[in-house]
Amino acid sequence: MTLAARTLAVWLTPAAWLAIPALVLESGPDGLWVGLLLLVAPLLALGLAGRHSPAPQSRDSLFPVVALLLVVALLFWANLVLAGDVAAWLGAPRWQGIALAAGGAWLLIVWRRAGRMVPWLLLAAACGLIVPMIVLARGAGVGPLRAWERVASLPAFRLPASSPWVHPGRELRAGRGPGLMLFEEEHRVTVAGPTQLHVRAVDGARVNESDWDLRAGESVTLRPGDELRWPPGARLRFEAGKTVPGAPSSGIVWADGRPGDSPKRWGLLLTLSGGAVALLGYGVAGGVPRRVMAVTGAALVAVFAWGVIWAVYCALGAPDLFLGGVAIERLAQPPSLGWAAGTWAAGVFVLALLPAASLASFLASSVALRERIGALDLTGGGEIGHDFGLWSAIIGGAALASLWPVEPWLLVIVALGLATSTLAPAVLWPPPPDRALWGTAAGLVGLVIFGTLALASQWTRASESWVRLPLAYPAVAAAPAAAIVLGLARRLRKG
Repeated sequence: MTLAARTLAVWLTPAAWLAIPALVLESGPDGLWVGLLLLVAPLLALGLAGRHSPAPQSRDSLFPVVALLLVVALLFWANLVLAGDVAAWLGAPRWQGIALAAGGAWLLIVWRRAGRMVPWLLLAAACGLIVPMIVLARGAGVGPLRAWERVASLPAFRLPASSPWVHPGRELRAGRGPGLMLFEEEHRVTVAGPTQLHVRAVDGARVNESDWDLRAGESVTLRPGDELRWPPGARLRFEAGKTVPGAPSSGIVWADGRPGDSPKRWGLLLTLSGGAVALLGYGVAGGVPRRVMAVTGAALVAVFAWGVIWAVYCALGAPDLFLGGVAIERLAQPPSLGWAAGTWAAGVFVLALLPAASLASFLASSVALRERIGALDLTGGGEIGHDFGLWSAIIGGAALASLWPVEPWLLVIVALGLATSTLAPAVLWPPPPDRALWGTAAGLVGLVIFGTLALASQWTRASESWVRLPLAYPAVAAAPAAAIVLGLARRLRKG
């Protein structure tokens, strides 16, 4: 049970499992695809653990430890960014959420016996996920399947009167820079404070762009086809009953999803599968017991089911989640679901459980990731897992980086892509015992190619074509290059 709990804690960080309902809301069937990958990838890694493992000599090298430390630092960064986003969403200063999560993780990491707390922290997180979902199901009065049918048959997603973007007005995607919103019907937008809004109006072949300097309480009316940009920190009010800007045009369109994007799916498949193999399987000696596999699989299925059901109930009761694009932090406390618990006080208590579950999950992940690093330090008796200065630097650096918001899910993909490029090839094709340095060479090749493509993608336009797939998911090029290096090591040995 302890091994299963640690495996789940390593893989299911809050930035990963909260991304499941966010991706389902945003992409429909594509979000289900990502959720299934998150379910299958760790089971694949556990199945390979101990069967395709690097030779003992190669595990003593420094490079795997450094590579895994980089991956862990990125995962810390992703989850601390999410903690700051949730704090800002709940109305607290961003730094307070980061300080709470980072401080708790630091205290547990420096405590040598914190490993025994992982199962209990995961149990607390599970309770924080299940109770709000049950309350929402009772408030909606329908089961998950019936709720899915209702959402899929909606003629449009409309702003409820209980939305904070109807009254008194709320900031959109706090701290994430200017946004873009396309309107499909006439809509009056009111500002809650002095704000400059940029409107791009399309009238046939003519395009008219204008800036509106508005004072508190003033409005601008947008027509179908108009685009609105707003500055960071702007608080806006929208009309109740109108179509949610940024939402799918109907429930049918949402359930059908976007046209198939094969390059993106293959990129995610390689990145998530390789990341799981590297994160969970590198340096693991011996096979995983069937009981551990069964418990882990059952828990992964439960988390996947929770993510899909939570997304469906949120789409049914809080369609304003689509406003301006789906953000992960909104799923921690959907804005229009206070009705589900009956009284206001009960609603506040129930909706506070999910942020608490996210914190408990992050604390469990912090301890499990520390132990994962310590397991690779064979020569030092695992002391690297208890190095006070090292872990203080990692958590402190991640906390400082989290003050500048980025997408947590994007950081998770980068972390798993890095693990895929540097460590996964050595798990699947371990170098011969007398050529352990080739494993390090392969990892360095994967690291250089991954870093080069990741930097190049920042200066190129995003595309969903096969040609640009390595820029969107650098691991699809970096991991095969590292595997080629390992193949050369085997050929030279045979020669």
